Amino acid sequence: MNSPMTDAQKISFNNLYFNRFLAIRYSTALFLFLNLYWTIFLLGSLSVTAILPFILFIMGGFTAFEQIKLYRNHSNRLPYANLFYRALLIIHIISMVAIYTPLFHAFFPFLKHSQDALYMLTVLCVTNLLIVLLILKKLNKIQRNEDKHYQRIRAYEEIIN
Repeated sequence: MNSPMTDAQKISFNNLYFNRFLAIRYSTALFLFLNLYWTIFLLGSLSVTAILPFILFIMGGFTAFEQIKLYRNHSNRLPYANLFYRALLIIHIISMVAIYTPLFHAFFPFLKHSQDALYMLTVLCVTNLLIVLLILKKLNKIQRNEDKHYQRIRAYEEIIN
């Protein structure tokens, strides 16, 4: 027989669902601020390419808002997050290619074209690409309910019922 959930169990249940997206929330915050700073530096350099990180910043804001709503509305569908991380993947691949072309100054006019800058940007882009790929993989698992947190939620539900 299913007994009604207590308030404490409801809170635990909400927290379990909300924590399912913890890595995505932290990554979104990271990319939100990286794109904000990149936009500011590009605007300071009067570069028209500032529109790219600005658009990513706006998309990151929608993604953050989408995740805030997840506390009350449990869902495994995150359309803004999927779009945001796919856009990040494309932009980081483009910027990684641009590092080694004459487009370097279009994307990074605030940096001197030197070996140190190329190395630092390559490491940053590769790291960002790895994070983006891991988050896209996690989003895909969440969408199919194959993530570890979902299994823990199901186990918790069985215990309390």
